[in-house]
Amino acid sequence: MATMEKEGLLKYIPGLLLCMILGWLALQWDESIHGWQKDLQECQKILKADADRKTPLPFDEYKLKGEKYQEQMALYRQNILKEEPKKPHILKKDVYESLIATKEIPFKYKFGNKMLEFQLTYVAILLLGGMLIRNTIGIADVFKPGTVMARPIIKPGIVLLGGYYVWSNLLKVGVPALLLVVIFIFGTVVLVSIIGRKMKQDDGLLGVMAAGVGVCGVSAAVAVAPIVKSKPRDFFYAVGTILLFGTVGLFTFPYIGKALGMSEPVFGAWVGTSILNTAQLVAAASWYGHDALLTANIINIVRVGFIPIVVIYCIWFYIVRNPTAEGRGEKINSLQIIIDKFPLFILGFFAMVTLNEFGVFTKDHQYIFGKQLLKIFFAIGFAGVGLNIAFDDLRKAGGKAFVIGFFAASLKAILSAIVVMLLGTDVFRVK
Repeated sequence: MATMEKEGLLKYIPGLLLCMILGWLALQWDESIHGWQKDLQECQKILKADADRKTPLPFDEYKLKGEKYQEQMALYRQNILKEEPKKPHILKKDVYESLIATKEIPFKYKFGNKMLEFQLTYVAILLLGGMLIRNTIGIADVFKPGTVMARPIIKPGIVLLGGYYVWSNLLKVGVPALLLVVIFIFGTVVLVSIIGRKMKQDDGLLGVMAAGVGVCGVSAAVAVAPIVKSKPRDFFYAVGTILLFGTVGLFTFPYIGKALGMSEPVFGAWVGTSILNTAQLVAAASWYGHDALLTANIINIVRVGFIPIVVIYCIWFYIVRNPTAEGRGEKINSLQIIIDKFPLFILGFFAMVTLNEFGVFTKDHQYIFGKQLLKIFFAIGFAGVGLNIAFDDLRKAGGKAFVIGFFAASLKAILSAIVVMLLGTDVFRVK
């Protein structure tokens, strides 16, 4: 038995290693383009200041601002300065002297800035690159189990995000998030039911589609499927539609948000309400910016918390209300379903928030959790997501099931965009 279990675990290693390698490469790319952008901005400041001087500033004098920063930080740590000084970005000596001599900014700095303007960060590289690999050369069967296993690694990153919040901030955003979730969840459930009945679809399909499109994607559909006795075909249609909409949203919402002038908190509120799958939601928010991720995460936590309520509703609607319906007369352990399907990472997230509330985490801890470790978990997870976006799978979400789900999800996205923009940045800003 132990040997079989060991062999079962070994099958995940090649795919996980592949995702780790791709994630590491993408993070190196991300660090490079962000560094080049900072270099570009510093070069622009130097050239502007140099234009006002009769003689160029020697490098030894230029680098003094780094030493001044260290002195200010020492005063800040002693509580003499109230505000933490901003760390300056210092060019290397050869780059500085070349810039002063030629007045030309190196091309790679401009290139890095342009990549960030197009939001081609590690998130985009992993998702687009993984999708390109999967749908061109493909991935060998030996890698597939591990790439699927890599996707849930995003969730420990969400737990670590809890170290960024205190309960006051969580509740500040959580109350309007709760209202948004209630309105759009139940509005979507009703809409799917009405459209589905008019299109003469059965309850099995409508149940998983309503839960998936209304609440939180695949997790909700999985939780509801045994209750509504959905056929394998119904479940596949629902999940395929959810993933297709999420994929379209993942690659279009960041650009739509920029075009509409959405701030990061507003965009986070929008994707938190509109994109259905947690992994795709986190990816889109991370793509847009860190503040967008903080807001989107709160709304997603609120949304996922509705899974037990939706399960209870479906038990009432499909079993209690109509116990004689075909195939739904047997007894179902509703409590066990809720326990089995409720995402445990939410409890971990709340634990981190509580620890942060009591001052356990310093700013250094938050940097390690929210920037370094979080990026590692996300990079591995996003590599798995990208490598599992197969066009053939998305095409199978067709027919009337696709029309119902996609229309409801699109309408929810449009209406929620209007609502969050009207409410504004201050409502959804975490800090």
